[in-house]
Parts: sequence; structure tokens; C-alpha cells
Amino acid sequence: MNNKFLCNSIEIDLSSTLDGGQSFRWHKFENGFNGVINNKPYFIFQENKKIFVEAEELNSNDVNLVFNYLSLDVDLRKISKKFKNNLYLNNLFKKYYGLRILNQDPWETIVSFITSSVSNILKIKKNINDLCVLNGEKIGKNKYDYAFPGPIKIIDFGENNLRKIGFGFRSPYIIDACKKVINGDILINNIYDLNYDDALHQLTKINGVGRKVADCILTYGYHRKDVFAVDRWVRRGLINKLGYSEKLQNEKLSIKARKKYGNESSYIQQYIFFSEKS
Repeated sequence: MNNKFLCNSIEIDLSSTLDGGQSFRWHKFENGFNGVINNKPYFIFQENKKIFVEAEELNSNDVNLVFNYLSLDVDLRKISKKFKNNLYLNNLFKKYYGLRILNQDPWETIVSFITSSVSNILKIKKNINDLCVLNGEKIGKNKYDYAFPGPIKIIDFGENNLRKIGFGFRSPYIIDACKKVINGDILINNIYDLNYDDALHQLTKINGVGRKVADCILTYGYHRKDVFAVDRWVRRGLINKLGYSEKLQNEKLSIKARKKYGNESSYIQQYIFFSEKS
């Protein structure tokens, strides 16, 4: 095992970024987190105010992959400066500076955020990691070092088994997503090239996927900056801290906030979510 420097620790808060509700396959260990990116296990850790990545046969491609996954190219200072005159948002960026939006695999994100419906982070983590252990290829020495199963493997596992391991009413929705990807009804790699409305339309073809889940998939799986996912936590922040009307339903709040914040939408949303959830 060898490691490489990624950035200074001030540039990313590992805990809020890796274990704050964006991804569900990072596990706290000593001074960092074990997890899997593109079917390879990594250990990302902090030491002497610096962030490093460790893996077997670590090479420059791995370092670039992890750098991009952590969105270390995003200039948080530039974003935060745009809202220096908004007391609430300015304070959020100061308090939680280093919170970044992960650049994840679309398929894993689709399954993860279908699973997130009417759930909580601990339960989602258990569901997703059980799914990987039971269906994914073992790729490392740690307990949860498994590849994320593709649609065919999940179809073979079946709806009844998904229910048995705790996916509940979400089970048929996951199976439906698998079928639509396998049949080509949804071309998940093409969604990168679509405008927001067309991308939203593609994802909401999946049974059980509404605007909020689709927005989360676009934010965390497609790295879109112009998305404003609204759940109960974000709703609370928008109404109580930014003056939006409580009469507005979440979809309307999402539309209005997205229009206001444009390409900063995803980061504004993420900082509000993390603040209200914390």
C-alpha cells in the first residue's frame, strides 16, 4: 500500500463530504474513511493538516480519479464570495467550509437515492452495503470492499430478496430501474448531455422516482451544478432562513431556488441541507 497527497485539509471536510448523506459506502476508520470508487477500494485520510489517498498499486490515474470524485477542482472560495452579502449563506460557507459535492457513479447513485426515499442515512447505508456484500464482487480486504452490482445482478437477486434485506416498498422501484436500464429505456450515460428538463424526464421514467429523488441523482451522480433538490431539511432552511413562503410545495420551492441560484444551486442546497440536518 502506498499513498499520495491530494490537498491541504482546509480544502475538504472529509466527514461532512463522505459521510453526510451523499454517498453511503464510506466507513470511518482511524483518521479517515475506507470506501470504493469505480470498483477499487481506497482509504482517504487526514494527517498533519494534509489529505492523502492510499490504495494498493496506487498510480497517477488513481490520484486523478479520487481528486475528481472529491470535486477538488471546485473553487469553494469563489462560490462563497458570491454570497458574502447574504448573512445566512455567508455564515454557512464559513461554518461548513470544506463540504464538497461528490462526483459519483450514476448507477450507484440511482439505486442509492431510490433507497433513500422515506429513510435515514444509517438505514440507507445498511441497505446499500448489504446489497453489495450479497451481490458484488469482493475487491479488497476490508469488510465492505465490494464492487457495486449492476442491473443484471440485482435483477437476478430479485425483488423478494431485496425486501428480505430491508429495501421494503422501494424494492420494485429498484427492479424497475434495472429493467429500464437493461432494455435501453433509460440510457444513463446519455443523461450527462441532456438539459435539465430532459434529464429530469429520463429519470422520472423510473417507477417511484419523483422530482426530489431525480434531483439528488442529478446532483450526486451527474455532478450537475444547476439542481436544487428540496427535502424536508432544505425546505426548512429555505422557509425559516431565506424567507420563502411555507405555502409553497417542495417542487415549487425547487423551481424558484434553482432559478435564483443558477449554477450555484447544488452547493447552496448542499450547505443548507447539511446545516439543517446537523
